[in-house]
Amino acid sequence: MTEDKPLQGSPVSRGTEGIEGLRVLYADDHPEMRRAVGRLLRVAGASVTFARDGLEATDKALAESFDLILMDLRMPRMDGFDAARALRATECRVALIAVTADATPRVLENAIAAGFDAALPKPFDLVDLIAAIHLVRERRSAQRRDSGPT
Repeated sequence: MTEDKPLQGSPVSRGTEGIEGLRVLYADDHPEMRRAVGRLLRVAGASVTFARDGLEATDKALAESFDLILMDLRMPRMDGFDAARALRATECRVALIAVTADATPRVLENAIAAGFDAALPKPFDLVDLIAAIHLVRERRSAQRRDSGPT
């Protein structure tokens, strides 16, 4: 039997506040990662749309409405760096979180410089993913408060 929703009080159900109903675009060229991360997000209550590379992710992000884009940095056709730059160049303000197996400081700095709001090193679990989502939301909320009318 497979379940798409966590049981109340289960480790998976704790800490998922604010994730339920989230519309996520997840771009990764590895089918196993798409399946695994998609399952994590769905179990937490999010809906997930997939892309196989940065070009497909950019097209989908501009054609549909998402609350969050989760994107691998190394993909064929268009990598995550170029996809983030392309999205930000179109004034796309959706929260972007990079995921990468190369979590060196230089790569993480380059991801932020390209337009990502945060970077999440692989491998990660549901708790790490949710923490990154909450961090991005908190930062964006603080930025809105700081730039709002005084």
